[in-house]
Amino acid sequence: MRLPVPTSQRLLPLLAAFVMVQCIYNKTLPLSGDEAYYWVWSHHLQAGYHDHPPAIALLIAFTTRLWGDSVVAVRLAAALAMAATVFVQARLAARIGGDKAGWLAFLLCLLLPAFEMGFTLATPDDPLALFWSTGLLFALSAVAGAGRWRDYVGMGLFCGLAMASKYTGVLLPLSVTLFVALRRPRDLLSPKLWAAGAAALAVFSPVLWWNATHGFESFLFQYRHGSGEATPFDIQHLLQFLGGQFLVLSPVPAVLLIVVAARWRDWWQNSERSLLMLCFLVPMALFLEKALFAKIQLNWALPAYLSALPLLSAFIVAQKRRWLLIAACLLPALALTLALKFPLQMGLTGKHNPHNRLYGPETAAREIERLRQPGDAIMADHLQRAALLSFYLSGHPRAYIPTESRFSEYTRWDRDVDFSTLHGLYLSDDDRSVELGRLFTSVELVEKMHSFHAGGREQSYYIFRVGN
Repeated sequence: MRLPVPTSQRLLPLLAAFVMVQCIYNKTLPLSGDEAYYWVWSHHLQAGYHDHPPAIALLIAFTTRLWGDSVVAVRLAAALAMAATVFVQARLAARIGGDKAGWLAFLLCLLLPAFEMGFTLATPDDPLALFWSTGLLFALSAVAGAGRWRDYVGMGLFCGLAMASKYTGVLLPLSVTLFVALRRPRDLLSPKLWAAGAAALAVFSPVLWWNATHGFESFLFQYRHGSGEATPFDIQHLLQFLGGQFLVLSPVPAVLLIVVAARWRDWWQNSERSLLMLCFLVPMALFLEKALFAKIQLNWALPAYLSALPLLSAFIVAQKRRWLLIAACLLPALALTLALKFPLQMGLTGKHNPHNRLYGPETAAREIERLRQPGDAIMADHLQRAALLSFYLSGHPRAYIPTESRFSEYTRWDRDVDFSTLHGLYLSDDDRSVELGRLFTSVELVEKMHSFHAGGREQSYYIFRVGN
């Protein structure tokens, strides 16, 4: 059976329809605390933040300035970035393995949980996925192909954008450089490669400047976060990470990916395939090493899979029983994605419900809105609750964190605030009356509320009225 070429004229209408359906679904779920925090960033645009580079804030600023401060508009940043990523992945796979591979990569990106989560939650992984994939597309033509100037410069620009999305983006230029050192060592002195490096540095330079003027706090925070606490070797961390990857990638693609990587003679003989494989192996090796000593988040391995998916698609369509393999990949992936998107309907309740973290703070925000009086300042105990209050309360008021909390942008914004002059409502998930008593002469527990979402878990919140 001959499939049509996966051109933009064929893919873009399908992606547009998928994004529309995704937006309808996204509207049904409350924002997560992280998403709300990135939305707050979008109203304080700068070249860097304590937690991450600025790309996600810029994307959210773009969609919300056009369509308003709504859940759909915030998550439209994620849906658009991931839709563009799917398009680029299909192009990559078609280049490596032909039209059938392009269409398979297209379907895998739409169904695999690792990618499906990106369509819903607006996080730094969304722009990282787009810029990493596009950087790979340019790299195939630059260091593994004809090597035109525009390909090298394009590769550099998108490497810089990937780093400006999430600091793990630095693994892309490192992997490309390793490929050049192993396969084309003479090109290490090529002016084109150095021009690519200059382009990446130029794009990333605002983030470097911001870090230099803030004691490199963002670099240090992510390094410590990524490395975890100094702990001894613990095989449990590694097993949890590996088990999680079988879930986010789904079992059959995960196994087939190991098979593809193990057949090193097949991919090493081809420049394009060896480049993609190195861009998979380098990040994965780093995360596996870190998983021996610290808990690694499942989404961190996404860049590695972006590099490997075109290879996986090309491998599958080259097999004699490809339709059996395609069904074995897509059907479990569809089941896992349905469980992720509709956990109650799939029987996932209590601690197994992946939506647990989304519900609760929104209910507390509605109660704060009911209790709110004119002139009330809005305060919370944590950056996520503070951001969610700002998002959900009418007028999107500024929120403060007067009590002890981890360092965040709120720490910077609240640095010159005299809390003794404020009076209003304070939200926390535990009893902070003693700590509040050191800041305010009047501390009244207005309500201890319980939030429960069907199929989820009960959460408790304390609402205080404070003042002097």
